[in-house]
Amino acid sequence: MLNLTPRHARRVLLLASYLVFLAGMLVSGTIFYTGRGFDAKDAVLSDLQSPDENPHGYGAAAAGTAVSAILLAPVVALFYRRLRTPHRALSLAGLVLFAVGLVSAVAVGILAPFTHGYTPLHVQLASAAFVGVSAGTWLYLFAAGAARALLVLQFAILVLLVFLCYGPVNFDNGRLLTSLAFSEWVLCLNCAAALWELARRIEPPAATRA
Repeated sequence: MLNLTPRHARRVLLLASYLVFLAGMLVSGTIFYTGRGFDAKDAVLSDLQSPDENPHGYGAAAAGTAVSAILLAPVVALFYRRLRTPHRALSLAGLVLFAVGLVSAVAVGILAPFTHGYTPLHVQLASAAFVGVSAGTWLYLFAAGAARALLVLQFAILVLLVFLCYGPVNFDNGRLLTSLAFSEWVLCLNCAAALWELARRIEPPAATRA
Protein backbone atom coordinates (compact mmCIF):
# COMPACT_ATOMS: atom_id res chain seq x y z
CA MET A 1 0.00 0.00 0.00
CA LEU A 2 3.05 2.30 -0.06
CA ASN A 3 2.17 3.35 -3.63
CA LEU A 4 -1.54 3.86 -2.92
CA THR A 5 -2.88 6.89 -4.78
CA PRO A 6 -6.11 8.82 -4.17
CA ARG A 7 -7.48 7.45 -7.42
CA HIS A 8 -6.87 3.82 -6.42
CA ALA A 9 -8.13 4.53 -2.92
CA ARG A 10 -11.42 5.80 -4.33
CA ARG A 11 -11.87 3.32 -7.14
CA VAL A 12 -10.52 0.18 -5.47
CA LEU A 13 -10.31 0.21 -1.68
CA LEU A 14 -13.32 2.40 -0.94
CA LEU A 15 -15.42 0.48 -3.43
CA ALA A 16 -14.18 -2.85 -2.03
CA SER A 17 -14.96 -1.73 1.51
CA TYR A 18 -18.51 -0.74 0.56
CA LEU A 19 -19.14 -3.96 -1.36
CA VAL A 20 -17.79 -6.19 1.41
CA PHE A 21 -20.00 -4.48 3.97
CA LEU A 22 -23.10 -4.70 1.78
CA ALA A 23 -22.41 -8.31 0.77
CA GLY A 24 -22.03 -9.34 4.39
CA MET A 25 -25.29 -7.62 5.34
CA LEU A 26 -27.16 -9.01 2.32
CA VAL A 27 -26.10 -12.59 3.07
CA SER A 28 -26.90 -12.10 6.73
CA GLY A 29 -30.23 -10.44 5.91
CA THR A 30 -31.25 -13.20 3.51
CA ILE A 31 -30.80 -15.76 6.29
CA PHE A 32 -32.35 -13.44 8.88
CA TYR A 33 -35.57 -13.02 6.87
CA THR A 34 -35.92 -16.69 5.94
CA GLY A 35 -39.28 -17.89 7.20
CA ARG A 36 -40.54 -14.39 8.01
CA GLY A 37 -41.95 -11.55 5.97
CA PHE A 38 -39.54 -8.82 4.94
CA ASP A 39 -39.79 -5.67 7.02
CA ALA A 40 -37.12 -3.00 6.57
CA LYS A 41 -37.67 -1.81 10.14
CA ASP A 42 -36.18 -5.09 11.39
CA ALA A 43 -32.89 -4.66 9.50
CA VAL A 44 -31.04 -3.31 12.54
CA LEU A 45 -27.30 -3.81 12.12
CA SER A 46 -26.90 -5.11 15.66
CA ASP A 47 -29.65 -7.69 15.11
CA LEU A 48 -28.13 -8.89 11.85
CA GLN A 49 -24.84 -9.41 13.70
CA SER A 50 -26.38 -10.99 16.79
CA PRO A 51 -26.04 -14.74 17.45
CA ASP A 52 -29.33 -14.53 19.36
CA GLU A 53 -31.41 -12.71 16.74
CA ASN A 54 -29.69 -14.22 13.69
CA PRO A 55 -27.96 -17.43 14.82
CA HIS A 56 -27.28 -18.79 11.33
CA GLY A 57 -26.44 -15.56 9.54
CA TYR A 58 -24.70 -13.27 12.00
CA GLY A 59 -21.23 -14.41 10.93
CA ALA A 60 -21.55 -12.90 7.44
CA ALA A 61 -22.55 -9.49 8.82
CA ALA A 62 -19.85 -9.56 11.49
CA ALA A 63 -17.14 -10.53 9.01
CA GLY A 64 -18.32 -7.90 6.53
CA THR A 65 -18.15 -5.20 9.18
CA ALA A 66 -14.65 -6.14 10.33
CA VAL A 67 -13.16 -6.58 6.84
CA SER A 68 -14.79 -3.38 5.61
CA ALA A 69 -13.13 -1.40 8.41
CA ILE A 70 -9.76 -3.05 7.77
CA LEU A 71 -9.94 -2.08 4.08
CA LEU A 72 -10.51 1.54 5.08
CA ALA A 73 -7.34 1.75 7.19
CA PRO A 74 -4.91 2.35 4.27
CA VAL A 75 -7.29 4.95 2.83
CA VAL A 76 -7.38 6.83 6.12
CA ALA A 77 -3.58 6.75 6.29
CA LEU A 78 -3.45 8.16 2.75
CA PHE A 79 -5.79 10.99 3.71
CA TYR A 80 -3.51 11.87 6.61
CA ARG A 81 -0.36 11.87 4.48
CA ARG A 82 -1.98 14.12 1.86
CA LEU A 83 -3.49 16.61 4.31
CA ARG A 84 -1.00 16.80 7.19
CA THR A 85 1.26 19.40 5.55
CA PRO A 86 -1.31 22.21 5.19
CA HIS A 87 -3.36 21.23 8.26
CA ARG A 88 -1.30 19.09 10.63
CA ALA A 89 -3.47 19.52 13.76
CA LEU A 90 -6.75 18.86 11.93
CA SER A 91 -5.31 15.87 10.12
CA LEU A 92 -3.87 14.36 13.29
CA ALA A 93 -7.17 14.78 15.12
CA GLY A 94 -8.97 13.21 12.16
CA LEU A 95 -6.54 10.30 12.15
CA VAL A 96 -7.05 9.65 15.86
CA LEU A 97 -10.84 9.73 15.58
CA PHE A 98 -10.77 7.54 12.50
CA ALA A 99 -8.56 5.04 14.33
CA VAL A 100 -11.04 4.90 17.20
CA GLY A 101 -13.89 4.36 14.76
CA LEU A 102 -12.20 1.66 12.70
CA VAL A 103 -10.83 -0.25 15.68
CA SER A 104 -14.30 -0.15 17.24
CA ALA A 105 -15.88 -1.47 14.03
CA VAL A 106 -13.37 -4.33 13.84
CA ALA A 107 -14.03 -5.12 17.51
CA VAL A 108 -17.79 -5.20 16.85
CA GLY A 109 -17.22 -7.83 14.17
CA ILE A 110 -14.74 -9.92 16.15
CA LEU A 111 -16.82 -9.89 19.33
CA ALA A 112 -20.11 -10.65 17.57
CA PRO A 113 -20.06 -14.37 18.53
CA PHE A 114 -19.89 -13.36 22.18
CA THR A 115 -22.54 -10.62 22.04
CA HIS A 116 -25.86 -11.65 23.50
CA GLY A 117 -28.46 -8.90 23.34
CA TYR A 118 -27.59 -5.24 23.40
CA THR A 119 -24.73 -5.50 25.86
CA PRO A 120 -23.16 -2.21 27.04
CA LEU A 121 -19.87 -3.15 25.35
CA HIS A 122 -21.52 -3.73 21.98
CA VAL A 123 -23.55 -0.52 22.18
CA GLN A 124 -20.50 1.55 23.13
CA LEU A 125 -18.35 0.01 20.39
CA ALA A 126 -21.05 0.54 17.75
CA SER A 127 -21.50 4.15 18.86
CA ALA A 128 -17.74 4.76 18.84
CA ALA A 129 -17.49 3.27 15.34
CA PHE A 130 -20.16 5.60 13.92
CA VAL A 131 -18.96 8.71 15.76
CA GLY A 132 -15.27 8.07 15.14
CA VAL A 133 -15.62 7.56 11.38
CA SER A 134 -18.06 10.46 10.99
CA ALA A 135 -15.97 12.89 13.05
CA GLY A 136 -12.74 11.84 11.34
CA THR A 137 -14.33 12.31 7.92
CA TRP A 138 -15.60 15.78 8.86
CA LEU A 139 -12.18 16.91 10.07
CA TYR A 140 -10.49 15.56 6.95
CA LEU A 141 -13.07 17.31 4.76
CA PHE A 142 -12.36 20.53 6.63
CA ALA A 143 -8.62 20.09 6.08
CA ALA A 144 -9.25 19.33 2.39
CA GLY A 145 -11.13 22.60 1.90
CA ALA A 146 -14.51 21.06 1.16
CA ALA A 147 -17.45 23.31 0.31
CA ARG A 148 -18.98 25.14 3.26
CA ALA A 149 -22.41 23.65 2.63
CA LEU A 150 -20.97 20.13 2.81
CA LEU A 151 -19.07 20.93 6.01
CA VAL A 152 -22.17 22.38 7.64
CA LEU A 153 -24.24 19.36 6.59
CA GLN A 154 -21.67 16.88 7.88
CA PHE A 155 -21.30 18.76 11.16
CA ALA A 156 -25.08 18.78 11.63
CA ILE A 157 -25.19 15.04 10.96
CA LEU A 158 -22.33 14.51 13.42
CA VAL A 159 -24.14 16.46 16.16
CA LEU A 160 -27.31 14.47 15.47
CA LEU A 161 -25.32 11.23 15.55
CA VAL A 162 -23.79 12.06 18.94
CA PHE A 163 -27.26 12.83 20.28
CA LEU A 164 -28.67 9.59 18.87
CA CYS A 165 -25.81 7.54 20.33
CA TYR A 166 -25.46 9.16 23.73
CA GLY A 167 -28.67 11.14 24.27
CA PRO A 168 -32.04 10.02 25.71
CA VAL A 169 -33.48 8.90 22.36
CA ASN A 170 -36.27 6.36 22.02
CA PHE A 171 -36.75 5.13 18.47
CA ASP A 172 -40.28 4.46 17.25
CA ASN A 173 -39.87 1.19 15.39
CA GLY A 174 -43.52 1.18 14.40
CA ARG A 175 -42.69 3.42 11.42
CA LEU A 176 -39.78 3.16 9.02
CA LEU A 177 -38.63 6.79 9.11
CA THR A 178 -38.41 6.83 12.92
CA SER A 179 -36.88 3.36 13.29
CA LEU A 180 -33.37 2.52 14.45
CA ALA A 181 -32.71 0.53 11.27
CA PHE A 182 -33.53 3.51 9.03
CA SER A 183 -31.22 5.81 11.02
CA GLU A 184 -28.36 3.32 10.91
CA TRP A 185 -28.57 2.73 7.16
CA VAL A 186 -28.84 6.45 6.40
CA LEU A 187 -25.74 7.06 8.52
CA CYS A 188 -23.87 4.29 6.70
CA LEU A 189 -24.85 5.81 3.36
CA ASN A 190 -23.74 9.25 4.50
CA CYS A 191 -20.36 7.93 5.67
CA ALA A 192 -19.84 6.20 2.33
CA ALA A 193 -20.75 9.30 0.32
CA ALA A 194 -18.61 11.63 2.47
CA LEU A 195 -15.56 9.37 2.21
CA TRP A 196 -16.03 9.13 -1.56
CA GLU A 197 -16.16 12.92 -1.83
CA LEU A 198 -13.09 13.27 0.39
CA ALA A 199 -11.10 10.88 -1.79
CA ARG A 200 -12.26 12.74 -4.90
CA ARG A 201 -11.16 16.08 -3.48
CA ILE A 202 -7.59 15.01 -2.82
CA GLU A 203 -7.16 13.46 -6.27
CA PRO A 204 -4.87 15.45 -8.56
CA PRO A 205 -6.92 17.11 -11.35
CA ALA A 206 -5.33 14.96 -14.07
CA ALA A 207 -6.23 11.76 -12.21
CA THR A 208 -9.77 12.96 -11.70
CA ARG A 209 -10.25 13.42 -15.46
CA ALA A 210 -8.84 9.99 -16.26
